[in-house]
Amino acid sequence: MVHDPQTSLSSEEFTSLLEVSKGDAQSDIPQLHWERLVALGYALRRLGVLGLTEAGIRRLAVGDDQSRPSTPAPSQ
Repeated sequence: MVHDPQTSLSSEEFTSLLEVSKGDAQSDIPQLHWERLVALGYALRRLGVLGLTEAGIRRLAVGDDQSRPSTPAPSQ
């Protein structure tokens, strides 16, 4: 599976990704969120438990900036 580094996550989806990284908040994550995180390759579900993939770890390192609208740089 090829992961698109530009894939945007909503703030809520990013929060769910962050919860997955904590390890034991699986029941607190909406099913649609974990399904999307798995489909994007950010998380993997094994034996009923979600865990981060390398892509998910990298996505967390990038931060939540992709879910916010970008503002143009001020002109000089």
